[in-house]
Amino acid sequence: MIDFKLYAITDRHRCAPTPLVDVVSELLDAGITAFQLREKDLNDTELIKLAQSIAELCHNYQANLFINTHTCIAHDVGAAGVHLPANAEPVDSIKETETGDNFYIGCSVHSFDAAQKREAEGADFVTYSPIYATASKPGYGPAVGAASLAEVVKSVKLPVFALGGITPARVSECLTAGAFGVAVMSGVMSPKGAGGQAKHFLDFLTSASD
Repeated sequence: MIDFKLYAITDRHRCAPTPLVDVVSELLDAGITAFQLREKDLNDTELIKLAQSIAELCHNYQANLFINTHTCIAHDVGAAGVHLPANAEPVDSIKETETGDNFYIGCSVHSFDAAQKREAEGADFVTYSPIYATASKPGYGPAVGAASLAEVVKSVKLPVFALGGITPARVSECLTAGAFGVAVMSGVMSPKGAGGQAKHFLDFLTSASD
């Protein structure tokens, strides 16, 4: 069951020189309960080592950890699931190898059609981006805006997380458009003050939901 509203996506380069593990720990203390470990430039050995450390932290806080792309690593570290990029294999090909109901699959989508396709394959949730202009998603075309977000939300029944240029002040617009929650990277991946920024997002999510 997807029960989180704020989905934090890691980028250890944005956290430098503070180690990513320390930043994740601070975000967990602030109340974030779901993370996507997205460190695409690490080799498998490096990624497993980092994932083990992050997974241990998340387990201690009963938080959800999703590993980008690598289903096997997600299994190995006891993660909540895997997050598939837009060009990754079909969700149902992964579901066929799963024996339990406690392994979740999130997917990145950048279009109305892709969201419907991933839902048909059996995805548990999607991130739709970029909603607003953002430096961290330069290769995915222009910002689609809240109106496009609302159309995607109406087209699928699974949770849709708004991603791309999300700030605390934009949370309300995304939720009004029907987003289940928001996904953030640059908004919380910071060498200093990450916990305080996370609390701003959580406060806006709480007030917008009341």
